[in-house]
Amino acid sequence: MKLETLRNLYISQLQDIYSTEKQIEASLPKLARAASNPKLKAGFDKHLAETKNQAKRLEQIFRSLGISSGNDTSPPMIGLAAEGQEVIRSSGDDHVQDAALIAAAQKIEHYEIASYGTLLAYAKLLGDVDSAKLLKASLEEEKATDKRLTILAEGLVNRQAVRASGYGGGGFGEEDGGLSFLGILLGAAAGVAAGMLLAPTTGEDARKKLLEGALALWDQYGGKAGELADVARTTFQKVAGQPQEVNDGGQ
Repeated sequence: MKLETLRNLYISQLQDIYSTEKQIEASLPKLARAASNPKLKAGFDKHLAETKNQAKRLEQIFRSLGISSGNDTSPPMIGLAAEGQEVIRSSGDDHVQDAALIAAAQKIEHYEIASYGTLLAYAKLLGDVDSAKLLKASLEEEKATDKRLTILAEGLVNRQAVRASGYGGGGFGEEDGGLSFLGILLGAAAGVAAGMLLAPTTGEDARKKLLEGALALWDQYGGKAGELADVARTTFQKVAGQPQEVNDGGQ
């Protein structure tokens, strides 16, 4: 098809997303079978039903415009589907594979969101009001699916994959909650240890061992707690009478 008018482009993009939906319809049962997490399986099953309805909406648009659904296979979807198949064929930990399945599925979702968003804009410009309503319904479904996948990934599957990978999961390295917990831990440790160091009854050997242990802790985890670790480390060195390290900004 020659792309000489916006209508030509509109029709071409409609046929592309229809091909995409039909390929997704064939892929989702395989993704569901490969998933080990029950919620992920259910999510794929739910989206399969939505995908079938989205294809029907597109068929309704084709009828209203008096055009065919086209015979071409969506090139972008070929690559996205191939990535999903590669994950399905992979071996290893089930939790990690679930995380990979979500990643592959969300790439497809983002392509669909972009496609439906563009088509909706074209439909409005061309005055295709009825099609715009159908396209908006599909766009909102795709956004909702992407959000559900994000919640499932961040709230459960990715954490399970982290633990399966031997990194502990839910630990100090996580943003927000993890760093806040680390800050509290280091702050409490600083208070207790400083009190012991300053106590006149604390022997010199005990003070030295306590200082060495505290500094080792901050050296290990301090990079994840930012300025708190630097302040605590400097404070301990002052209390113990040790020379302070000069931070030259990495120069």
